[in-house]
Amino acid sequence: MNPERRTEVWHRIIIVALALAVAAPVVLKSRPSEFATAPAAFSVPTSAKGYVRISGDVRHPGIYSYTANMVTTSAINLAMPLGVPTAYLPVGSGGDPLKSGADIRVEFKGDGSATIITGSMPTAQRLVLGIPLDINAMNEADFDRVPGIGPVLAGRIVTYRQNNGGLMAVRELCLIEGIGKKKYLRLSKFFN
Repeated sequence: MNPERRTEVWHRIIIVALALAVAAPVVLKSRPSEFATAPAAFSVPTSAKGYVRISGDVRHPGIYSYTANMVTTSAINLAMPLGVPTAYLPVGSGGDPLKSGADIRVEFKGDGSATIITGSMPTAQRLVLGIPLDINAMNEADFDRVPGIGPVLAGRIVTYRQNNGGLMAVRELCLIEGIGKKKYLRLSKFFN
């Protein structure tokens, strides 16, 4: 074979090799995986209305985002319950609308029913997710986790609340020693 023909053959071989190198990842990525993936315990769709934490007798406990009009059973189904409940207890609790920051625990009973226990997510999780805090449900340690509030100021807030009937409005933070107008404006973003 003459040298020009040999060079032409090598050029074609190189072009084919480059084409295969570029096409291989595209073909391999487009193939379905043989492994079934679990649903994400935490995902952030743009239409999220809020977040709930699901735990207990479910396959995938975790924090889930939800959209408008979702009810408690819809959120529980996202976490894949370990069985099909014959009923949710207390009666009617499965149809309750979701509230952002809710902590929902599912417990199956021997008769096939499932008890729904609701509470509130811990302050640290609410802060990370940007869920407003309830100033009347927080203890001193919870206040200490809020950026801009240290242990001394946390103690003053709890003492103020206790001395004023156990309840306070967010605007009352201005009445606590150590919280001026600027600090109040920064802190008020964390509360509902």
